[in-house]
Amino acid sequence: MLLCLVFFSGQTLASSWQQSGTARITTEVDTNPTMSPIYPVGIWRTIFSPAYTLQKIGDVNELSAGLSAQIARASNRTLSQDRNDPSSFLEWRRKSGTGELGLTAKYDEVTTRVAEFDNTDLGYTDGTRSSRTLSGNWSNALTERSTLALNGAYNDVTYQGGAYIDYVTRSGSMNLNYALSERGSPFIKMSYKDTKPTGSNTLTRFASALVGWNWKIADYLDASLQAGKSKTSGTKLSKQAGAEVKYTGQRSSLVLNGDRQVSASGLGGFAVVDQLKGSWSYALGEYSSIGMNSTWSRSQSTIETTNRTSGIWLELDLNSYCSMRAYYQHRISERGEVGAANSDILGYSLVFSQADF
Repeated sequence: MLLCLVFFSGQTLASSWQQSGTARITTEVDTNPTMSPIYPVGIWRTIFSPAYTLQKIGDVNELSAGLSAQIARASNRTLSQDRNDPSSFLEWRRKSGTGELGLTAKYDEVTTRVAEFDNTDLGYTDGTRSSRTLSGNWSNALTERSTLALNGAYNDVTYQGGAYIDYVTRSGSMNLNYALSERGSPFIKMSYKDTKPTGSNTLTRFASALVGWNWKIADYLDASLQAGKSKTSGTKLSKQAGAEVKYTGQRSSLVLNGDRQVSASGLGGFAVVDQLKGSWSYALGEYSSIGMNSTWSRSQSTIETTNRTSGIWLELDLNSYCSMRAYYQHRISERGEVGAANSDILGYSLVFSQADF
């Protein structure tokens, strides 16, 4: 990151520092945090999530850094451990008349129940996944209509607790977009990933090639379609596709999408997850809104797992610095011959925010 600081030090005096902070306090009840199909036991949980961001914006360069944490306490430490999960990031971006160059370094810790929910068997262990990521992106307008974007990342993941395997992942992608008209943009995307367990020479590779179309159907309606082929080490070529529709009205919004995700797994190699997602929100008034969300996913890992999540929420702006959200979520997880497990989460959050102080 020294390179970004050197570039940034030469920016003009037009730059300015901006800082912001948020603090979220959440209290919720979870009827089955371990998602056990046999012995469901509920807990009360309180979560405190402070975050601070510092940003310096110039005519060309932008530098930002942030610190955050998730501090959680539960009524039953056997089912849900006390957690103090920190995260941080440092990001530099340099803009030009035709494109952008950026570098980002991140560190975060999260419970394995969240990190591995979609692609592995949850089990009873409440472990920790630590991730260290260095990524870069570059984009540039080749012509008045075409744009080329390149992305790359290196990710080092370690675990504490459970039977998960530490690993390193490298990834890169290329996206070529062509603005055929004001409403239609075809694109080509090629991507590569590899993952290797720490201390091992076994390398698992994944590559994909997709063609797609971004379509602005109307001022309030956008759609995106993509399809192609992918291949993982030791397997045959397989189909891969995705679609997304976004509606944005004066008071309501709706997002529907479905695709196949291939990501590194804590059980080794890659996990393939087919998923469908939907979210809807509606502004009741100037200071209140409601929403619903639903997710369906099926993973192909050591155990075939199907997860279904649905929820509803209500948000109120109490003043310019504080808002409240009440929510309910229902989860169902079916894991091979293990059986189905259900969980209900009911809670509320208070969010305090302050910008430009």
